[in-house]
Amino acid sequence: MKRLIIVICVMVLSSVSLYAVSEEVVISCSWGNIAATLSEPEGCSETAVLIIAGSGPTDRNGNSGLNLNTYAYKMLSDGLVESGYAVLRYDKRAIGASYLPNEEVPNLLYDDFVEDAERCVAWLREQGYINVFLAGHSEGGSIAIEVAQRGVVDLAGLVLLAAPGYPMDKILSGQLSAQLVPSNMGLFVASERIIRRIKSGETVDVNEMPQELLGLFHPTVQPFLRSSMQRDPCKLIAECDEPILIITGGRDIQVTVDNGESLLAAARNARHVTFENMSHVLKDAPSSDRVEQLLSVYTNSQLSLTEGLMPTIVEFMNNVITK
Repeated sequence: MKRLIIVICVMVLSSVSLYAVSEEVVISCSWGNIAATLSEPEGCSETAVLIIAGSGPTDRNGNSGLNLNTYAYKMLSDGLVESGYAVLRYDKRAIGASYLPNEEVPNLLYDDFVEDAERCVAWLREQGYINVFLAGHSEGGSIAIEVAQRGVVDLAGLVLLAAPGYPMDKILSGQLSAQLVPSNMGLFVASERIIRRIKSGETVDVNEMPQELLGLFHPTVQPFLRSSMQRDPCKLIAECDEPILIITGGRDIQVTVDNGESLLAAARNARHVTFENMSHVLKDAPSSDRVEQLLSVYTNSQLSLTEGLMPTIVEFMNNVITK
């Protein structure tokens, strides 16, 4: 299929110049259009990587309006293209340019995001790519696992970056515990009660929750949270036959290293690599202090990805393809 070239950028690796072509693409779906960027190395590549973003309003570059400014996915894409792989990164449904009417947002379920990832894989197949890897970050890792487990599309392998190893309710409880215990036990107890009610099928009204928790548990996001809480990533990954690379960061304040260990124990064909100083946004952090990270690595787009991260991913993919 002939493509319109929108952007041509020149990247230099050591003394070798590598020309990469990036273009904005639109992938048609039953609900509308997925807006994405396809980046390709010069010459032919039979292998493509689909980057699946993490939770919340995180866009295809790894940024959001919630003071997240990392460009981590763009950097990940650039590194993969430099290594000879094509990359598709996309805005999730209702995020960025993947428009969804506001009145439809409360109806979004976890399955919707799994189906969108499957559609993106199918699109890459339609473009002629023989091997397609999924690189899922955080919640995107959970989505990648479910895409593999469902088996609707063929995959070469999975790269799970800071992916949860427990159901969403346990992840939320752990994150809130780290933030609220022991300084604000009352708020933590309230959050635990809300989580239990949402998972059981109840809708918690705004008048029944503290104002501080409204952004996390607003009724408009409860259907999605409820559908997420029903999934156990370890049970799903146990049914995946694809080779899997699990990567965690020793200074991740959102998804701790034990999540990766849990996934590894359940997987059939996986390897787990931990980078001691890596934060949740795939960049080194000076410490594990939450506030310090939020004010530094989460907002600094100039920081590079953790040293060794890209070579580890590329080595894994190379080994899978050459077997």
